[in-house]
Amino acid sequence: MLSASFVPTLGGTERQCWLLSEWLAGVGVPVAVLTSAGRKGAARPAAPFPVHRLPSGSAHPLAGLSYAVAGACWLATRGGRFSVLHAHQALSPALAAILAKRLRPRYRVVVKVACSGDWSDFRLARARPFYRRRIALLREVDRFVVLNQESAAELEAVGLGAVPARVIPNGVDVQRFAPAAPAERLALRVRLGLPAGEPVALFVGRLERRKGLDLLLAAWADLVRRGGAPRLLIAGPGEAGPWIRQAQALGLEGRVEFLGGRTDVADLYRAADLFVFPSRAEGCPNAVLEAMASALPVVATDVAGNREVVGEDGKAGWLVPTEAPAALAEAVGTLVAAPALRRQIGAAGKAAVLDRFAMERVGAQYLSLYEELQG
Repeated sequence: MLSASFVPTLGGTERQCWLLSEWLAGVGVPVAVLTSAGRKGAARPAAPFPVHRLPSGSAHPLAGLSYAVAGACWLATRGGRFSVLHAHQALSPALAAILAKRLRPRYRVVVKVACSGDWSDFRLARARPFYRRRIALLREVDRFVVLNQESAAELEAVGLGAVPARVIPNGVDVQRFAPAAPAERLALRVRLGLPAGEPVALFVGRLERRKGLDLLLAAWADLVRRGGAPRLLIAGPGEAGPWIRQAQALGLEGRVEFLGGRTDVADLYRAADLFVFPSRAEGCPNAVLEAMASALPVVATDVAGNREVVGEDGKAGWLVPTEAPAALAEAVGTLVAAPALRRQIGAAGKAAVLDRFAMERVGAQYLSLYEELQG
């Protein structure tokens, strides 16, 4: 597994790399993660698989290229027992895998494309040096993995349509993310300082524009004006200052609480009543999968990644137009007033996750792909 960053960094790519590696190790497949050194002094949880951290100058403008070269050299000299290189993102991890394959042609390279739309790997690559050369190198990949059909179409658009691609969604740990029994839920609310009978909405994600926090706060201001705003918990890493100032300007003190990055997000899901996710672009959102696995009803924006997880029939969650805070507020207000409907949607969402996104199902798809490549 190649990932330019890894835990303790709290991002979707890092979580999926950990989950898949953990699952593979659990079924007896030799697996290791090759990543950059990351921040000095950061606490690193013990992993049930080897993690090799390469010095790559994370603060340097060419850190990605440094990681790619260091990774390729490591694989060429020390990666002899591996046969498949799985790069998480079509950026520096993919470059490392392709260079390693040139040095050791027996390697097979799988590249997982992150996100889609305006925040896709290919949009990001356009802003980096040697874009055309990067695309040419990516034609040497053996298989692409994409998270949704929009991402598959993007491969065609950038000239990579000749490389076989497979749609494999993200997975979720359905043991960790599961609904709480009533007594446990009450205890969690007490610990988190949440009133027992007050509806609570939750957002989990990085605090950045792509996640639609400006839209979320505008929707909550609308709900406050209507007199039906539940308490909103916002959990995730990133710079909170601009969003706190926006919340204050909208008069949301007392209704919105910023929790920062959390290690107890599973408890937050179990304590909440509904989940909101107004993102502008997604691949296959971890947070939506975790919320649905926890039997929370989800209100999300109608973008490719959300659409393919939640579905379009309204049974396992609701989709609202992007850039439409009023529509988001309307959907949230409807669910706040309908506890039975929340339970119905939450149960359907959990069933959908168990059927399609449980880590056992997703891991088996990857294992089948690796075996196919080793042929």
